[in-house]
Amino acid sequence: MNTPQMQSPADAIGAWTAGTMLQTTLLQRTEAMLRMQSGLFETVETISQMWLEHRQDDIRSALATVERMETAENTAERSTLWSDWMNERLKRWSGEASEMAERVQTMTHVLADAVPAADKPATQLREAVQRRDRRSEGTA
Repeated sequence: MNTPQMQSPADAIGAWTAGTMLQTTLLQRTEAMLRMQSGLFETVETISQMWLEHRQDDIRSALATVERMETAENTAERSTLWSDWMNERLKRWSGEASEMAERVQTMTHVLADAVPAADKPATQLREAVQRRDRRSEGTA
């Protein structure tokens, strides 16, 4: 007759510890992912809002330029108005591109810093399981 073997207290504690560490790891990873997503969405929201505001400014500026061009007396004056408007837009768009690159770089660093922190519990869990396995091999 086969009877199930009772688990030794050390094995039960090892299994409980590994299970608890697994739950802790999953919770920590979930929290890290949620925090990263929150930061990412806040950044996307800020960038989107800024982009829309700037496009509205561009449209207002273009309308003002067109109105001035309508009252200009000759083609050279119209050309100058248009050229000035384009120069201002290109400077602004260049600045926006630089700012966007900086934001993306900052966001990348934040994400990169968060990943090793999320991997630390997983490493601890692997080490705990390996210690438990070595102990059980030694007693077998």
